[in-house]
Order: sequence, then structure tokens, then C-alpha cells
Amino acid sequence: MTDSTSIAARRFSDMHPGFELVHAEEAAVPVSWLTLELLAQERRPLPVVDEFVLRLTNRGIDQVAAIASVLGLDDEAVQAAVAQQLSAETVDYRPDRRGGRMVVLTPAGKRAVTDLSTTTPQRVEQPQSFDRLLWEPTSHTSSELINNADTKQQNLITLPSRRTYDVTTDDITARALNHLLERQSRSQETSVEILTVEGIIRQPRRYLPAVLLVFSATGFDDVRLSVIIDDSASEAHDTALNELGGAEQLKIRVEPSIGEPDLPPELQALRASHSTVRALQRRADTATSPDEAAGEHAGSRAPDDSVTARAELDGLTVRSIPVFEYREQLTGALENATYRFLLAAPSVSASVVTDEMVHRLETMLRRRGLLAHIAYGLGQPDSQLDSVAITRLETLARRYDNFTLSHLTERLPGILIFDDTWVNSNFNWLSYRGAATRIYRKAEGTLVRSKEFADDKHAQYVRLIEPS
Repeated sequence: MTDSTSIAARRFSDMHPGFELVHAEEAAVPVSWLTLELLAQERRPLPVVDEFVLRLTNRGIDQVAAIASVLGLDDEAVQAAVAQQLSAETVDYRPDRRGGRMVVLTPAGKRAVTDLSTTTPQRVEQPQSFDRLLWEPTSHTSSELINNADTKQQNLITLPSRRTYDVTTDDITARALNHLLERQSRSQETSVEILTVEGIIRQPRRYLPAVLLVFSATGFDDVRLSVIIDDSASEAHDTALNELGGAEQLKIRVEPSIGEPDLPPELQALRASHSTVRALQRRADTATSPDEAAGEHAGSRAPDDSVTARAELDGLTVRSIPVFEYREQLTGALENATYRFLLAAPSVSASVVTDEMVHRLETMLRRRGLLAHIAYGLGQPDSQLDSVAITRLETLARRYDNFTLSHLTERLPGILIFDDTWVNSNFNWLSYRGAATRIYRKAEGTLVRSKEFADDKHAQYVRLIEPS
């Protein structure tokens, strides 16, 4: 299972040429959840000329020429409307006594006229989301929003509001609401037309979950932020956030990478570069479309390039690991490790050691024959250790004999090992999100698929975690 933040980071990691993705963080867009008092009426998708053909026919004006004269139109326009209503079975076009033809309402036509005449404006209440960063109404529903307590519990980065005051009726127009309604009800036969916004009854503050991507320029000092909402990059939110100060407003700073922990020379010589890995990943993530596949003969069709690229990627035993992949690797390790799992990290945060992660750890620990080790501290100050997160891990260690938890004071690099895979990196495995300070560095690292090297590293850390 891959979380939405990792998916967004992978999908949009190359969206800014000349910039590198440094970090992906869960964020929250401020929203006002409005209860609006509206003057509205039901709107029927009946063309204006067709509507007046029915209304005038009902009043006894039943000749095409006469209807055209009243409406100030030519006969052809009215004849087209009559033909349309003939198809809808609301009128008949019958011979009259003078040798011509007249328009006559059918029972369905009479009901249509009645419906038209009884459509009157009504005062209604309607819930409506209002994006406070864009300062405009949006189509998000209440179930998509979270409250302030949720943002604090999840340690989300709260994006700024364009304005600090409450929304007024001057900020939300009938035209804007009708535009949203039209997009939502294209498949329906009827919809509501909003005439005026009479007032705002309530407007509690809510938040829309999003992903914030942090990019750093290659070769010069510049930080660019991108907001991902509903799995799509929102240029409008990027622009609004930049106008409000961007990275400076959010106190985001990107500092130089501290580099990857030392890698043995023989592995360094085999290491596939970042550009090689990304090229393969882009091919692997681009599957052949159904139309392309259907247009080729099964017997002569070449293998899907995405399948080929995936196989090539899986065949790399030593390769660079992009920023967005660290969280995927950790999740994959928890879900797929069969006989060993070892993780060492300098700091620990309750934003990472969540109930969900504890559940995944516990599920892994129930696998027969699996041994797990987690070390934290690694010579860093205790101020970087979240007591809530430590308590969660200690509780788990007391419950499972195959899990050893240790606080190491030796200065060591972080590490992830699962089965025969070793990830050599400075990535903060247990504190990659929710940090009090928003100082980010690009994590650099290498994924090594080798039992020999994984065994050596595993033995080195186990000797420290389980001293004799």
C-alpha cells in the first residue's frame, strides 16, 4: 500500500525543470464551511424559444407565423422549435380549417406549461465550501474536510488564508455558485438556479487535506512550492501561496544535503545513477492505454514498455533511490519482510509512529520466524525523541519477544534492512514528517539488493542493539 503523499511525490517529482524534489509533506488548505441563505428556483433545460412556443400555444396563438411575430423571430426559428417539441411529444402539428397547420398541445405539453408556470423563486439554505487561500467557493463536500483538531493531531502544515476576516455576501456571488452547480449537475434533467445570495448563516472553519511538495533549485538558491489537491497539481493554489510569501510565509528552509553514508567502493562502481533510475521509473509508471492495446494484434504485439521498464528496474541490484521512494520502501518493508527487519534512525516522532504504523509493525511481528530490531538516538540529542512515539514502540517491544528496541548513543548513520535489501541513506525514517522546524535537506541514498552486504550491515547493527 502506498500513501497519497508518496503517490503525489512520485507523480509530480519532475514537474519543475531545473528543480529537485526535496520533501513531500501533508498539508491543509483553510476552508470556511458556509451555510448560505439563497433565493433560488428550479431551472429546466428547455430552450427559450421552445418554452415560449408552449406558452403561446397554450394562450391560443397556434400559428407558426403568429408565434414568430410575437417573438420577433423568423418562421424558420419557430419551425425548428416546433419540430423539437414534436420529437418531445409535447405538441402536435395538425391541419387547421383554413388549409394551413396549427400547433396543438398534447397532454404532456399541457403538463409542461403547468410546470413552467408554477416555478417560483424560493428561499433555501445550502451548505457550501469556500477556499480561504483562493478566496472563492469550491465544490468540496463536508466529508472531504477535517477540523482544526485533526490538523493538529496529524501535524499538518496549515497553509495561509488570503484574508483573515469572515466571508461576506460580497465574496460569494450567485454567478459563481451557478457555475459550480452547472459542473455538478450536467447529467441531471433539472437543476437549481441561484438568483441571489441573501446571507451567510454560519461559517465554521474547516480544512481540506492536501500535499505540499518542496523543490530546491539546482545550482542556485531558490525554493519552489507546489500544492497537490485531489491527486492533481493546483496551479491556482501555487500562485496564491506564492503571492502570500510562499516558503518564507511557511518558514520553510532548504539546506544542503549532508550526503549519503559511506558506500563500499565495489557497490559504488555498480550503482545506477538517479537519472537512470528516474528514466526507468517514468517508463514503468506509463502503461499502454486500452486504445493502443486494442489497436494491435495480440500475436504480434511487443511487450508493454512499462512491463519491460519495471523488469529492468527490478534487475538493478545497486541503484540510487529518489526522495519520494523512501516512504514507499519503509511501507513495503513492513508489509513484505519475511525473516528480518532492522531500522535505525536518529530521531523519532509521533507523527510517523502513528496507530497505523504500530498496526503494520504488529502485523509484521506476527509472522512466523521474523526477527525485528529498531534503534533510535544514534548519538543525537534526546530533544529529538518524542516520548509518545517511544512509549508506543516500548509497549510493542514488551508484547513481542521477536522485537528488540534500543536507544543507541553511538553516532551512527540511519539504516533500513529487510530480508536481503539494504537501504543506505540519511533519510529520517522515524521523523520524516511533523517536525517542529521546517528545515529540509534532500535525502541521498542507495538501495542494495545483496544478501552478502545486507548480512554484514545487519550483523554490525545487531551487535550494538543486542550487546553481549
